[in-house]
Amino acid sequence: MAVSGVSSNYYGSYYTYNYGYNNGLNSDSWTDSANKKTDELKESLGISDSTTTDKTGSTSKPNTATTATSTSGFLMGYQTILEDLESSASKLQVTNKDNVFAKYEAALAEQAKGVEGADDKVKKAEDEIVSSVKDLMDKYNNAISYLKKNAGFGSGLTNQMESLKRSIPSEKTLKYLGMSIDKTGNVQVNEDELRSVLKKDAGFVKDSMGGQFGIADRLGTKATSILDSSVDKIIGSSSSDKTSSSSSGSTESTGSSAASTTYGSGSNASGMSDSFKQFASFAKGGAYNLSNYYAVSMLNILV
Repeated sequence: MAVSGVSSNYYGSYYTYNYGYNNGLNSDSWTDSANKKTDELKESLGISDSTTTDKTGSTSKPNTATTATSTSGFLMGYQTILEDLESSASKLQVTNKDNVFAKYEAALAEQAKGVEGADDKVKKAEDEIVSSVKDLMDKYNNAISYLKKNAGFGSGLTNQMESLKRSIPSEKTLKYLGMSIDKTGNVQVNEDELRSVLKKDAGFVKDSMGGQFGIADRLGTKATSILDSSVDKIIGSSSSDKTSSSSSGSTESTGSSAASTTYGSGSNASGMSDSFKQFASFAKGGAYNLSNYYAVSMLNILV
């Protein structure tokens, strides 16, 4: 069965995209139709939007309140969360050239030399460190919450959650950094206390957060490791089968066997770093994006 509404005819697709007059559609109506079909495709796969925009419109965060309705939907959200965690951690890791601590130290050096405007640079660099620490902890909390809400998709997810938790140091260390763990297990950052310890002992903050085996290093490495794992390894082998109704009334198995069918075959399931990420890119971009016509053709063949 081909993907509904998608023509495999190359020229029909080409003229529809470039000139907008295939089947009597102009470019505006074609775009509206494409967006509608994309939404229908996501709904049939059990994929919901996993990000929300904050009030400033500048930052997107995974919506951890949403429980996935299918394995494909879960993997889509999990990939987004892991990539966000990996990206957030990289800003603090001292092994990265443009890490926030390097900027802070450079500003302090200018301040010590009496360079004009250095005080403002120090304040800006300090703000960036605090903001990056808070962002990393938000991403960590999102990952833990998402795994808790979707633990039923596989036995391997509990192990991953515990592994992520082990990336966080003892409460004594957290307290010195101006952080704590609340009753729900989330890491909370006291901004004033973090700023205070940064001014008194910047080296400790740098080593604890961004140094080798620091919090950012452990979380970033863990996120990368999961992203490079196979789907079967991520889901685990003892996942209980679930079903969810698609928009057309059909049902979809969402256990680990379904993940193997969708993203690989048998014990040689595709890795998240290749086939799964191609699928994720396809679903995010939409079936009617020109770059996805090849993927749609492959889906038509596979189904």
